[in-house]
Amino acid sequence: MYFALVALSIGWFGPYFKEIGFANAEIGIAIGVLTGSKIISPYIWGAIGDRASNRLRIVQVGMAGSIIVATMLLLELTFGSLCLVLLLFGLFWNAIIAQFDTLTLSYLANQHYKYSTIRVWGSVGFILMMLASGWLFSVTTLTHLPHLIIFVLVLSLLLSMALPTPKRKHVSVDRNHSILRVLCEPVVILFFFIVSLNQFAHGPLNVFFTLYVQDHGYTAFEAGQLWALGVFAEVILFFLIPNFIGRLDLKVLLSVSLILTAFRWWMIAWCVDLVAVLILIQLIHALSFGAIHAVSIEFVRRWFPDQFAGRGMALYSGLVFGAGGSLGAMSSGYAWDYLGSEVTFVIAGFISMATAIIAQFGLSSAKLQPQN
Repeated sequence: MYFALVALSIGWFGPYFKEIGFANAEIGIAIGVLTGSKIISPYIWGAIGDRASNRLRIVQVGMAGSIIVATMLLLELTFGSLCLVLLLFGLFWNAIIAQFDTLTLSYLANQHYKYSTIRVWGSVGFILMMLASGWLFSVTTLTHLPHLIIFVLVLSLLLSMALPTPKRKHVSVDRNHSILRVLCEPVVILFFFIVSLNQFAHGPLNVFFTLYVQDHGYTAFEAGQLWALGVFAEVILFFLIPNFIGRLDLKVLLSVSLILTAFRWWMIAWCVDLVAVLILIQLIHALSFGAIHAVSIEFVRRWFPDQFAGRGMALYSGLVFGAGGSLGAMSSGYAWDYLGSEVTFVIAGFISMATAIIAQFGLSSAKLQPQN
């Protein structure tokens, strides 16, 4: 359900805000505010979760707060009030995923390598919602988007009530080992910078891809199918990677994924009218998001021990999807207006290629080598 809501926000916020009268630059800023709330919000909730007796309650509070704020999307909003609503929404909504990832690893315990087989259901939710909403918005107007968001959030909260209370593992805290010491490690800083740049380069995709393909003659349903296809490739990767993640050189996987991500942006820029090429390019989403996310989760697990698990996952979410995603969304809005759609994707490709080079030569001590 969480990633079904991600599908609604990524796929339709851009067209929805366009339909109710906002300009491209305003859309980029508004979505940037939403993603920017991830910079601080996940760490605050993560710090609370690391001390709470039941981390699941943090997730449920985030869902309940999101429902209350989402009802404000039903109002007639100015640009300023829209940004405020999205900021408040993000402060609650962003409490959910980092803490849920931490809960997932807690439930799995020593079988942490199976994380991707749980996370894959997020991708399934994304696919089903993108297909369903693509069909829905091809036969009706986008004015129903807020109602659909509220429905998904309410269902999420109800489903969470069926989850078992996680066992709280007692962790002896080493006073000589602080989270600040981990964060000051140069390779940790570099890794977060690399994956944040990758998310920055996703800005044009996350904000404008639906509008972009519709401007080139694709229908809303076809746009939804293209989104779903990319995430379907991600599903296959999440099913397969647990069998190999301990034996892979994750630095090489990260570098190759970034190179192919650059290729993806360039092909979207130059070949959007070639349906067969666009279909093949969408399959690279398995690497440009799926593989890089899997590597990142494993990196956080290896570098942030139990007493820092929630905050480590929150830092990953905040720096990457918050700072990287926010700056990428805002920058793409201005680039889209002043440079054009094609140039915006080309620039994203060069950013991804530069990031691949940094990753290959800068992460030799990042604990990404095979473990068995």
